[in-house]
Amino acid sequence: MTQARVRVGVSKSDLAVEIGVSAAAIGQYEAGVNSPRPDVLDRLARTLNVRPGFFGTGRPLARIDTVNAHFRSLRSARVSDRQKAIATAAMVWELTFALERYVKLPVADIPALAAGASPAAAADSLRKHWGLPDGPVKHLVATAESNGIVVVVRPPGEIDAVDAFSAVIMDRPLVITTPRRIENVFRHRFSIAHEIGHLLLHADCGEHSALIEKEADEFAAAFLTPTSSIDAVLPQRLDLSALDRLGRTWGVSSHSLVRRMVERGRTTESSARRAYQRLAALGDSGADPTSSYAGEVPTLLKKAVALAGDYGVGVPELAEILKLNIPQVQDLLGMPDQRPVLRLIDHD
Repeated sequence: MTQARVRVGVSKSDLAVEIGVSAAAIGQYEAGVNSPRPDVLDRLARTLNVRPGFFGTGRPLARIDTVNAHFRSLRSARVSDRQKAIATAAMVWELTFALERYVKLPVADIPALAAGASPAAAADSLRKHWGLPDGPVKHLVATAESNGIVVVVRPPGEIDAVDAFSAVIMDRPLVITTPRRIENVFRHRFSIAHEIGHLLLHADCGEHSALIEKEADEFAAAFLTPTSSIDAVLPQRLDLSALDRLGRTWGVSSHSLVRRMVERGRTTESSARRAYQRLAALGDSGADPTSSYAGEVPTLLKKAVALAGDYGVGVPELAEILKLNIPQVQDLLGMPDQRPVLRLIDHD
């Protein structure tokens, strides 16, 4: 019940008013102290947009109070925003779990690191573990999914405040991002690599800090542009045109490459700041949206559903397992509603 309530963003007191019980009663329901009467249960289900069976036993359940997640937006995201995002992650995991009854998904393949490994060392270890060749990482999302990481893009307005986040639920790593992060394919790829860094470096860490985020950024830069390869192609002086061309080859932004030049001693912090200002003024209109890059669009869950459908288990069956409505399962899968829209015209 907590999961359903948090996901729709309603407080205990507001829910209590909506269904006609006390706020204390809602707290008792969520704590398992008391159970709602059948008529109250029906009102809860309607208000929270789930089936009454959602609150019963037998369906997959990820308790949101046990989920450890890492978020891109530390300053702007409220606790309620983060809780809503975690509730979404829990529901994505439940869908994944339900699918795995019928389809064998790729096993999560994230290596264990030596104690105290630096972000750069972690990036090098993962590239070697996944058998990635030197040079650009092509099809980053497809690579992550083939190694058992479930990647999901949620629709506008749902979890925009957190931008992107990652979590591990019952040994299944999840990366969830928003449309704002996929408008620019370079930013999208960096965000995905950043979250993979969290999964590798901070899976057991419940801390949220600027240092943790900095380490994930360092991991993303080292994973997408490893020093051993990027050193040979970085220009000797700051040339934004050259960096733009290089960025399109490596799938990273010019901004990221300017930062790499600072790290490699090719330019100064003051020159980099001026470059950032010029880049901000120019924008990045040439950075195609993610939809133009097939390997950066998540497909794992959709392919799993299609395969399950070949064996008679489609969206309706999954909805029954999860005790959700069919449109909700389609929404979790990123399947647009194909039904025609009926429009009524007032002739007055």
